[in-house]
Amino acid sequence: MMKLIYVMDPQCGWCYGNSNNIQKLVEAFPEVDFEIMVGGMWVGDQAPKGGDDMFAYLQKHAPGMEQKTGALLSTEFYELSKDETYTMSSFEACLAIKIVKNIAPEKALKFASELQRAQFYFGQRFDDFKTYLAVLQNLNIDPQPFMDQFGSEENQKETIDEINESRKMAAGFPSLFLDTSMTVEKMAAGYFEADEMIEQVRSYIV
Repeated sequence: MMKLIYVMDPQCGWCYGNSNNIQKLVEAFPEVDFEIMVGGMWVGDQAPKGGDDMFAYLQKHAPGMEQKTGALLSTEFYELSKDETYTMSSFEACLAIKIVKNIAPEKALKFASELQRAQFYFGQRFDDFKTYLAVLQNLNIDPQPFMDQFGSEENQKETIDEINESRKMAAGFPSLFLDTSMTVEKMAAGYFEADEMIEQVRSYIV
């Protein structure tokens, strides 16, 4: 059985911009298994804090992503990026995605996409539990098992293990792989166009 493996990170702007493309790709191949994996781009001491430097970095680099992908960063997000009390950590959102993979795997990709939209478009914080609860509610995912597991020792271990596995596979985010059961083929490293990728994947299936 073939499987598409999509390695992304919640703090990755290009992953946010690629959300519609990966959704379209998955929908094109209902017969192919799919797994989303978290990358842990900014965790621990690697996670930058908001402030003037982060704001300036985004002002310089984000317009290229927006122009290429059509995904917009809001004024609310830019204001959040200037907030020195906000650490732009991936880890909390990775913990959340990992739980949804366990309790509602069919909604994991949509959850990750909506979670990114909550931050990048609505300026909501990944260190605020209400951000996760709102996305769970919108996707009709039972919040109770999520609340029971979030940040637990098991949740942290599973997430760290997945991050380590992702880092072995991918040099950057987003990255896409096709596991044919015989080999694991790298299909994309970075942003991709859905229609082009559908043709590439189809060439392995037919």
